[in-house]
Amino acid sequence: MLRVTCEGSPFDIGYQHGHAAKAVIANTIEFSLGLIKGRTKKHEDELQSILVQLAQVIERKWPKYYEEIRGEHDRSVYLDCDVQQLTGPSGGKKKGIAKGAERDILEIVMLNTRTELAYGLAAALDGCTSVWCKSPNGALQGQNWDFFTASKNNLIQLTIRQPSLPTIKMITEAGIIGKVGLNSAGVAVNYNALHIRGLRATGLPSHLALRMALESRSPSEAYDRIMAQGGMAASAFILVGNGHEAFGIEFSHVDVVKQLPDAQGRLVHTNHCLLPHDKNAQESNPLPDSWSRYARMGELLSGFGGTKAEFSRLWEDEDNYPFGICRGFLEGKSRGETLFNIVVDHSRREATVRVGRPVAPDETFTLGFDSDDDKSRLGGKL
Repeated sequence: MLRVTCEGSPFDIGYQHGHAAKAVIANTIEFSLGLIKGRTKKHEDELQSILVQLAQVIERKWPKYYEEIRGEHDRSVYLDCDVQQLTGPSGGKKKGIAKGAERDILEIVMLNTRTELAYGLAAALDGCTSVWCKSPNGALQGQNWDFFTASKNNLIQLTIRQPSLPTIKMITEAGIIGKVGLNSAGVAVNYNALHIRGLRATGLPSHLALRMALESRSPSEAYDRIMAQGGMAASAFILVGNGHEAFGIEFSHVDVVKQLPDAQGRLVHTNHCLLPHDKNAQESNPLPDSWSRYARMGELLSGFGGTKAEFSRLWEDEDNYPFGICRGFLEGKSRGETLFNIVVDHSRREATVRVGRPVAPDETFTLGFDSDDDKSRLGGKL
């Protein structure tokens, strides 16, 4: 897996990300565009119009993230412009990730709003499993990230160092600024799909919410920051935890609901809603294995002894293969598989990543923090 380290201003971070992962970003764009077009069945001009609206909202409400996606130090040329100005032959100014990757800005906006487009505009099915649980030494947190096999080569390990903010280490698809990982303040995030159709273009996109959580110093701060944004753009689930507390956030385009750990100090989520939602947030039919994976993880946790080794083995479970916690690809049945597993040991402020199915990983590595990473958290000069 490609490792990319970025530091400095949003513009610098975006450019470094785009330049270092240029080839992988091209693959992510091709895959994502095919996914969105295939699921929404919308014509290109209609998708372009929606992307323009999303780009304008991000620039106006979250300019720091927009600068990283595109990078612009003077007044934007994008507010109050039409589709042709954005997507015509000139392609507009290319800065940030777009400049570094030599791609059109709307393509990078598309990556960072893919959930909103592919799930908010269409009835879609997807799977992942996430857990946070108390352990004798603090807490353990993890996820199997299940997605289409073709997207495995789009994954990168991204480190982001920003002045006066925690250093972030995450596994993401190249070009996407927020995904699954942890920070040097001890906060970790996981991400699951939900299946509530609806898009509110003025809401916070979920990948930006993940990034916002990864820039926070506690789960409570992350939750408060996300809630302060005035609602989400489309449905998904985010788990935010550290060694002391955790929250699950189930959200749709019309509401946000908070999940708390159970009496045993455990929080489990798959891909169906566990909490009641607004009457205008109607859940479509998730994958049937969402319920079986949820129940199976509960069974496994009932005999869990609290060690990291035992916790790591939970993610290798193949009960109900190919639809188990450790999902497998099977032609004609399962279109995706587990592409990586991450286990966060909050007592050590580190995560172990297994690329591929954790029962037989292609690669294993550890995400940890050193003195250079702590410089940003402490406000040191980068």
